[in-house]
Amino acid sequence: MSNLVALLALMASLAAGNPADRLDMVQRMDGRIVGGEATTIHEAPYQISLQKDGYHICGGSIISANWVLTAGHCSSYPPSTYKIRSGSTNVYSGGSLHDVERIIRHKKYTTNQNGIPSNDIALFRIKDTFEFDESTKPVQLYQGDSASLVGKYGLVTGWGLTNIKIPPLLHKVSVPLVSKRECDRDYSRFGGVPQGELCAGYPEGGKDSCQGDSGGPLVVDGNLVGVVSWGMGCGTPKYPGVYTDVAYYREWVRENSEV
Repeated sequence: MSNLVALLALMASLAAGNPADRLDMVQRMDGRIVGGEATTIHEAPYQISLQKDGYHICGGSIISANWVLTAGHCSSYPPSTYKIRSGSTNVYSGGSLHDVERIIRHKKYTTNQNGIPSNDIALFRIKDTFEFDESTKPVQLYQGDSASLVGKYGLVTGWGLTNIKIPPLLHKVSVPLVSKRECDRDYSRFGGVPQGELCAGYPEGGKDSCQGDSGGPLVVDGNLVGVVSWGMGCGTPKYPGVYTDVAYYREWVRENSEV
């Protein structure tokens, strides 16, 4: 199956409400960190699990007492169908479960002819509030020039695919940010990387975010820099992971959440 056909088939499966079907070109829903190691929620207390029908489908980041920032493609269903688990290393137990009151997806969220998303960002408001402690804290949003971060290492956390299995415990991986120009070149066969996105990964592959890490955090020096969005496979050589650029959408976040 060609990469393009695989991608289109994937998008059809997502539209049909089956996020577990994964193919080579992925929006990174329902999967795991590749090449990383186990960690605890205390290292990433802003990390949440977005769940539907009792299953983890995406990650996300706490940005205030009421709001979570995640990927647009994680927000296809009504608020009442989701739960958010915070404050737990284990994706299916511990911490606190929260009902979702409201979802705001970017009005210009779309996919191109190759199925690659643009404006892949969304906000979830919970009905109650997060109780902040050592395992539940908001993350600061990066407001600088994302180009200045090239070469720095970002921390990605999530419950995504470590190989094929879905681990119940939180994992982490450190990946270097790469330039937009380099990433556009790597993805040139798919039309490059849309505006408002950045990339991180190793040229040799092997370490990356993966399906199920979608919507999760890319953090540099304690600041949320990116939101896990999409990529070619997971940890594939010469194809870095693609992330929604938080700084690019900083004003959108502020206008819609007052954060």
